[in-house]
Amino acid sequence: MRGSLCHLHRLHDSTSQETRESQRRSRLLSVYPAENRYHSSCCSKFCGLHCHCLPGSWCSRRGPHQDCLGKQYPQLQCAFCRVEGYFRQLWRQPPFDEEFSDIDFSRLYDRPEHSGPVPGPSQQHSSTGKDLEAMTERTTKAPTPELRSTDATEFVPPASRACPICGNKLQGPMPTSLRGPTQSCTWKELQDVFLSDLVGTGPSRLSDMKDFCIEFGPSCGGVTCSFSPRGIEEAMCTARASHAPKKSPTKEVSFVKECKLEASNCDEETAEWKAPNPFAKDLHGTAIVILAHNRENELRSCLGSLLAMPEASLFRLHVSLDDPAAFTMMEGCAKRVAAAHNMDVEIWKASARVADPEVHNQEVIKWFGMNTGKIAHHYWVAFERAFMDKKFEAAVFVEEDLVFSPDFLALFRSTAGLLEQDPSLWCISGWNDFGFKGTASDPCRLLRTTYFPGLGFLLTRKAWLQIREEWPIAPTMGWDYWMRVAFRTFDKECIIPEVSRTHHAAAKGSSVTSAKQLRLFEAMAFADIPSSCVVAEPCNHFGNVSYLLSQEYEAWLRETIADAPKISVVELKQKVPHKVGTQMPSLLHVVPFLREEFNGLAEAAGLLPRNTKGSIPADLRSEHYGVMAGKLVNQRIPLLLVDKRSSRGYLHREDQLRPGF
Repeated sequence: MRGSLCHLHRLHDSTSQETRESQRRSRLLSVYPAENRYHSSCCSKFCGLHCHCLPGSWCSRRGPHQDCLGKQYPQLQCAFCRVEGYFRQLWRQPPFDEEFSDIDFSRLYDRPEHSGPVPGPSQQHSSTGKDLEAMTERTTKAPTPELRSTDATEFVPPASRACPICGNKLQGPMPTSLRGPTQSCTWKELQDVFLSDLVGTGPSRLSDMKDFCIEFGPSCGGVTCSFSPRGIEEAMCTARASHAPKKSPTKEVSFVKECKLEASNCDEETAEWKAPNPFAKDLHGTAIVILAHNRENELRSCLGSLLAMPEASLFRLHVSLDDPAAFTMMEGCAKRVAAAHNMDVEIWKASARVADPEVHNQEVIKWFGMNTGKIAHHYWVAFERAFMDKKFEAAVFVEEDLVFSPDFLALFRSTAGLLEQDPSLWCISGWNDFGFKGTASDPCRLLRTTYFPGLGFLLTRKAWLQIREEWPIAPTMGWDYWMRVAFRTFDKECIIPEVSRTHHAAAKGSSVTSAKQLRLFEAMAFADIPSSCVVAEPCNHFGNVSYLLSQEYEAWLRETIADAPKISVVELKQKVPHKVGTQMPSLLHVVPFLREEFNGLAEAAGLLPRNTKGSIPADLRSEHYGVMAGKLVNQRIPLLLVDKRSSRGYLHREDQLRPGF
C-alpha cells in the first residue's frame, strides 16, 4: 500500500529478495522524488524485511506494529520479525482444499466488545475554529518529512501532481475513463521450475493467465505451465502467488512477473487536469470522523494512512471514542499522529446507551449491551453530532481498522457534486463488497449500487435527516444492514469504485478472529495509484463521471443488456473450468439468473475467491437493482449478471420472471 503503510515482505532466498527489493524501489521511484524516500535499515539489516518509513519510526505491513528497535536490540527484533514473518506465510498460503465454511461474512466488520467500564456521560468538545483561509495557507507549505514522534507511522508524501490515468473520454459497454494499462509488466521465462501457491481457479492458456496475473496485482507472482510436446502455446497454465521458483520434476515452465507503474507524458495531460469537472467539490471544511474503540495500533495506522495525503488538510478531522477506559490512550495517540502531520484533531466522546425499563423490554436492554448494539449506538451518536450538532452538510465516516489508497480523498472530491445534482444518490463509498482480486481491475470505473457498502463513506446531512426518522430503537441486524434497508426503502443508491479505496487492516476483532477471515479480506482488490489532484485546484481524478447520473446510467445499462450476447447459467457452467474448444468471444456477456442460483454461478465463474464456499451470505452485494458486474475469471470475459426478477425489467420479456407468470 504505497504512500500509506510500510511494505514488509516475507523471507525468501537471496535471489527472491533482490527481485522484490528491485520491484519495490521501482514502484517508489515512479511516485516519490528522492528527497521524500526513506528506508528503515533496522528491519532490513537484522531481519531481511523491508520497510518504507522514516528511520526510527514504526515499521509495519498492516499491523500489529513493532517498533524499529533493531539497532538497540538486534537479536530480539530479528527473532520477533522472523516469527511474525513465518506466521504471515502460514496465514497467506492456505491448503487448496480448505474452505471458509465457518465464517459469518456479515459480521466481519464488527469491532471488539467493550473491555472497560460502562461509558459515562458524553463530553462535548468545540470545533477547531480554523477558518478556510488559515487552512489554505497551511496547505500551501511543502510537507515536511520530519516526524515529531515515533508514534507516527507514516511519512508525509510530496505535494507534486501525479500523471492522471483517468480521462474525460468514456469508452466500452461498461463506461470507463481509463486511458489504458496502468502498469507495464515483463516476464522472465524459467525452464524446469514451478511457482507455488495457486491463485484463482483452473488452468488456461498462457496469454490468458498472464492477463489474469497482471489484473490480480501484487498477489500474483507469475505463471506456471505444464509441459506440452506441442509447445508452450498449447500448454495449460495457472497463476501462482510465489515469486520464488522451485525445481520441477515434470519439466514445467514458469514466467515470473515484474511490473511497474506506467507513467504517461504529463505535459500532454495538463489541459485535461484543468478541464472543468461539474461534479467536483473541494470539500473545504468537510468533516472526517474516525470511529474508534480501544485499538491504539489500528488507530495509529488509520490516521497515518489518512494524513499521508496532502488533501487531508482540506478536511476537519475528528476522532469519536466510545470506551472510557481507553479515552486517555486513544486521545493521546490521535493527537500525536495529527501533530506529526501538522494537523489538528478534535476528540468526541460517546456515552453508552442508557436503557429505560419503562420503554425498553428485557431483550432490547440486553441488546444494548451487546457488541452489535454498542457499535450501532456509536454510529448514531457520530451521525447526530456531525449533522445535528455541528451542522456539517457532508461528512466522511471511517473506522479505526481501515487504511486507505492514496486517492481515497480524491474519490470524494471528484464526485461529491453528483450528490447535489442527483437526488437518487445518498452517499459515496470507497469500498466495493464484491471487489475481489481478479474480478475488479479497473481503477477508473465507478458504479452505482443499491447495497449500502459502508467501510469509508461520505454521507450528506440531507440523507441523515431522512434516515434518522426511520432509525429503529434496536437495529438488531447491525447498523450497516439496517442502513441497507433504509436505502431500499427510500430508493437511494451509493457511488462505489470497482477497485476499493479502503482496506480492512485489523488483525483482531470481535468477529475477525482467525487467519481464514484475514485471508478473505486479503482477497479484496485494493487500489494503489497516486492521486492526480492537488490541494489548491479542483479535483478531476476520475475524469468524466457524468455517466453516473441516474438517467445516463440507466440508458447505457439498458442499451448494453439489449445488445450484448446472452449466456445462461447452465451454459456458463459448461464452459468453465476452461477447456479446449470452450473459449468464448472476448465480448461482454449478459447472464440472466435467479438469486437462488447466484452462489453456484459465482463459484463456477470464479467471481468468488478460492476456498470461500459458504462464507458469503446469499444476498447480492454491490448490485444495482439486481445487476452486478463481474468476469468469467479464467477467460477474462466481462459479465453483467442480471436478476430475472429485477424490478427495473432490464431483460427481454421472455427472460424475465414476473409475478403471475
